[in-house]
Amino acid sequence: MRQNIFSTFEVAKMLELSPGTVANWVDAGKLKAFTTLGGHRRIKAEDLKTFLEENKMPAPKALSERMETARKVLIVEDDQKFLKLMERYFREARGHWEVFAAADGFTAGSLVGSEKPDVVLLDIMLPDINGFKVCEIIKASDKRTLVIAVTGYDSEDIKAKILSAGADDYFVKPFKFEKLLARIEAWNGGRQGLSGD
Repeated sequence: MRQNIFSTFEVAKMLELSPGTVANWVDAGKLKAFTTLGGHRRIKAEDLKTFLEENKMPAPKALSERMETARKVLIVEDDQKFLKLMERYFREARGHWEVFAAADGFTAGSLVGSEKPDVVLLDIMLPDINGFKVCEIIKASDKRTLVIAVTGYDSEDIKAKILSAGADDYFVKPFKFEKLLARIEAWNGGRQGLSGD
């Protein structure tokens, strides 16, 4: 995902000012910035936004657009064909999706820790750690992560077991990806953690 960091030149262009003015703000300690190893000043979008608010200056549209963050979806699926279909769907879906994939529970656990996904689409029958355990690990890591169990084995026992492990919903293959996305968007509407379209 693209980092929300600007050069003094980019900030100056956005605010329709000279780069020297922005550099002076940084040097005076008014605008928080850091220096790269090459000696260049860099400003985080959040720090620029705070500076503009404190100085009662309007935030340009370009800043708001850059501050929109991608929602992260982790697809945990050992069926490579189905995995590729879901990956392609989310990459092309409306909204901003950063897509991660895992074919087993161990990789899924590692990605949950490093990438902090907003949504996990979790196959229940995996080759190593089963989906029930993976779900428990995800929810122990962050209860706010939406976990949607995906399975080809439809039974009330499996459904009850995965929901009791912490899954937020349950989809039986095959299903319409549009229905899955609608479920995620409905959840997104009630949660501040994800950024919508």
